[in-house]
Amino acid sequence: MKMHCKAVTICACTSRTFMDKKKVAGITATLRSNGYLVDIKDDLCRLVADDPNQIIKVKEGTIIACHTRVVNNHMNWLGITPGTIIEARKNSSEEILSEFGLEEDKTSQTTDDIYKEIDALPVHKDHDAWYPVIDKSKCTECGKCHDFCLFGVYTTENKQVKVTNPHNCKTNCPACARMCPCQAIIFPKYEKSPINGGTEMEEVFTEEDKAEMYQKRLQYRLQQNRNRFSMLKRDKS
Repeated sequence: MKMHCKAVTICACTSRTFMDKKKVAGITATLRSNGYLVDIKDDLCRLVADDPNQIIKVKEGTIIACHTRVVNNHMNWLGITPGTIIEARKNSSEEILSEFGLEEDKTSQTTDDIYKEIDALPVHKDHDAWYPVIDKSKCTECGKCHDFCLFGVYTTENKQVKVTNPHNCKTNCPACARMCPCQAIIFPKYEKSPINGGTEMEEVFTEEDKAEMYQKRLQYRLQQNRNRFSMLKRDKS
């Protein structure tokens, strides 16, 4: 058992189903009944991109969120050194609470109020903070993600690749991560590992798969150019 700060932040990931509401409520109820100050956030990915000051406020506490690798690299992107991170996506409630030396209090009557608290959090279905996070411990700055991306998500500065325009990313498109030779690109909301930041090899992409993605990219680029040309013609007429 580790000693944890009394301030705990849990990501509910409200726009996806990776964090089960029952699991979040049970952990929160148990921690609060044992004196922990638990703050449930709708989506840490969203806050990193849209309201990083919220992340700065919780950096020294304990963060319970999807994968440790995701949170670490979110913090790295913001230039922050995190406190304690507990992996929630693959660990059970029992495993998470054991980190605090606790067992889940299944008789707690406060979970109903916590369900309401979770239900009141914002849900962003149309654009739910889908964007890449670069694991700089793996990245070789080869620039393939930058060159492959069609939406201007990445920029390069001093030969280093950066996620500069996260909101430009096309929701549910992890193509640049599949092209990365070092598996350095993370999409936290992707279903399978290692792209979602997990350590298991649930997906492997062959050279044939990558060639097909390049072909689809070329087709998309050609269509973009046709659409642009059509708009220019209409503007001149």
